[in-house]
Amino acid sequence: MRGAVRRPGQSHEPDDNYGRRMPDVIRIGQLSDTHFLEAGMEPEGAGAYDTSAAFEAVLAHLGDHEHLDLMVVTGDVADHGRAAQYEVAADAFARLSVPVNLCPGNHDFDEPFAGGFPHSNLDVERTLVLGDWTFLFADSNSGQMRVDEEGNRSDLPGETRLHSNGSLGTHEAAWIREASAAATTEHVFVWIHHPPGVTVPLIADADYTSEWTALIGDLPNVRGFGGGHTHLPAEFVFADLPVFVSPSFKNNFDLDAKTWLPPGYRTYEFSADGGITSEVHLVDDERWPRHPLGRAILGLFNGELTYDDLAAIAQRRRDQTS
Repeated sequence: MRGAVRRPGQSHEPDDNYGRRMPDVIRIGQLSDTHFLEAGMEPEGAGAYDTSAAFEAVLAHLGDHEHLDLMVVTGDVADHGRAAQYEVAADAFARLSVPVNLCPGNHDFDEPFAGGFPHSNLDVERTLVLGDWTFLFADSNSGQMRVDEEGNRSDLPGETRLHSNGSLGTHEAAWIREASAAATTEHVFVWIHHPPGVTVPLIADADYTSEWTALIGDLPNVRGFGGGHTHLPAEFVFADLPVFVSPSFKNNFDLDAKTWLPPGYRTYEFSADGGITSEVHLVDDERWPRHPLGRAILGLFNGELTYDDLAAIAQRRRDQTS
């Protein structure tokens, strides 16, 4: 992997393609829920954005981004986990001028995801060390997969987890615990698709929260989390740690203002003293107006409607206008 990325145990001496030393402040960009589709395919769900157009808008908004040390992608890279969708994603991410590291979401199926990023600046490393920070890339889908005695994971048949919330399972929880304990730096940050501690009814999961509640006491060097999944760009606190949620490319919502939001991304600064600052960047554009949210969308997030209910409502509306 090119760029200013170091594996655990390596020194701060220059070893990247640019001959740079790691700065005191590590700067990282985050994309999430890109939901790339094959050319000509329609996005799933009412009101979904053209995610390739959203990527072009985000790339233009990023502008000259070579000051970043890394770009992280926190899952739902593809809309339905198909190999052709990862080809579109890989070609898009290869246009970024910094190293890119990815972890999977519930829309990403293990085999096509693992083999979907052949370009030299793209990787799916589980642990990266940059300066004074160790970054763990966890898989919050692991508890819904088959895991053999050696810890190898494979997906169950079908697409049953496309709309699922997080589940670490015993193997992934053990890996997070062991990787944190093995960190050679003072500070650890966890990148994960499903953020812990979400309270919105649609995406809150008591079992997943319990997994993290049981685990967090064994992670004294973890300073925070960066995730996606919710399509609700936010920052909140779980177990006294900051949780940062990135915007999506597919659609975004503001439940406080009760409006749609345009696509976007996050940027971070990680300081040598363990401090973290982060900022949401939304790409306001006439293609993605901040319209008021309808009752059906609000009902979905409030747990009053299911995805199937919402799809049926959208179909009835299409039938009425056709």
